[in-house]
Amino acid sequence: MADRRRFLVRFWGVRGSYPTPGPHTLRHGGNTSCVEVLAGEHTLIFDAGSGIIRLGEELMRRANGMQQLDLSLFLTHGHSDHLIGFPFFAPLFDPRTNLHLFGPQLADRDIKQVITPFVSPPYFPVESDRLPSNRVFYTVTDRQCISWNNHKPVVDDGVVLSHDGAHVQVRTLFTQSHPLNGAVVYRIEHAGRSVVYATDIEWSSGCEDEFLTFIKGADLLIHDAQYTASDYQQVKHGYGHSTIEMAVEAAIAAHVGELILFHHEPTYDDKQLDTMEAEAQARFAHTRSACEGMEIDLLV
Repeated sequence: MADRRRFLVRFWGVRGSYPTPGPHTLRHGGNTSCVEVLAGEHTLIFDAGSGIIRLGEELMRRANGMQQLDLSLFLTHGHSDHLIGFPFFAPLFDPRTNLHLFGPQLADRDIKQVITPFVSPPYFPVESDRLPSNRVFYTVTDRQCISWNNHKPVVDDGVVLSHDGAHVQVRTLFTQSHPLNGAVVYRIEHAGRSVVYATDIEWSSGCEDEFLTFIKGADLLIHDAQYTASDYQQVKHGYGHSTIEMAVEAAIAAHVGELILFHHEPTYDDKQLDTMEAEAQARFAHTRSACEGMEIDLLV
């Protein structure tokens, strides 16, 4: 039986824009966005960048001997760096898998219409409706709450369960701060602790008040910090990504416990990311730069 009290965050992909394998990214990793959260009895996955490929292999290893594999995948938006690994996610090809997929409506397409082309011709050689896994799609909107009833997700508008019980809940905030269609920020709550997954956002004029309210007091804030201030000011303004200064500003204003810098610029090597981490720590001591394989146990 799964540990009902577990709340573990594991990073499988931390890079933004496109995968960057090679010697210059060995320590931080070159795979794009994918974060696994083990909360109570639930396995929650955030984004399906190239990092989800290795996660899928690990999930199949863990499932050895199991009759059923229940997974929930939460997508922030539809850009390819957050979906590129999905067609190669091993549980898709196993009939034991029950996969619940959550994500926003984008360009007048529900989340099923957004993701299905990635696993369909002419982009992929398998018809999506022939995949043996069982998949259920949920198009989420702003300020919803997802909870579970006997492993079946329940999506409600504004229903928030007791924050200190055994329940797991995921809350949504839709922001327009990432062009052109926006992105979803997710807050995961369990056993009196909380994690916010906030990637592909930009605070060029200061953090939005509703965002600060949404992340307030989180134990762990995973925040987009793709650019240095100089890169942002010279070229990248309006691209929909934050600097380390923006991430730190959000962490301080919202009184979070720890800040994880995420969605690393693909042209930055490990040394550059180390420098950015040190600069952020000078302003907010409880800061780390996300690395593939990093684990954070929120119940220790």
